[in-house]
Amino acid sequence: MKMLKKYWKWSLLGVIAVLVILFSVWRPVRYPAAQEYIIGSGNCRGEVDTEKYLKISDAFAIGADENGWAVFKNPAKALHALRTHYGKGIRAIQREFHLLPLTPLTYHSYGMYGWQLSEGTKEEMQQAEFVSGFVDIYENSFRRTS
Repeated sequence: MKMLKKYWKWSLLGVIAVLVILFSVWRPVRYPAAQEYIIGSGNCRGEVDTEKYLKISDAFAIGADENGWAVFKNPAKALHALRTHYGKGIRAIQREFHLLPLTPLTYHSYGMYGWQLSEGTKEEMQQAEFVSGFVDIYENSFRRTS
């Protein structure tokens, strides 16, 4: 019992830290995939090459929200796959532009700066460009772009 009294402040701080981390990473999807994304169909907007993404991983499966915007069918799974397959490009963007780690709350900057990468290997630059294209689709799940 003395041990608990002695460390209750540190325990409380630890619980609060875990909750802050949990809520900073978790973000509800506001505009989930409600239909298939087929270029040229009446309700789909834009021209996203869905096959390009599916060749890389099934986690990048693309659907369309109720307004026809391209969204990932499972945004959390897609973001995890992006980190796995394109880590070099993500780190190159982060290093050059001094960004926070890529999370559901910090993805906006990666979409803007991936195209502007000027340092790094050819592979890192290609990966960074893919990251920007990914973010263009990923953001549609969380905010309206009409």
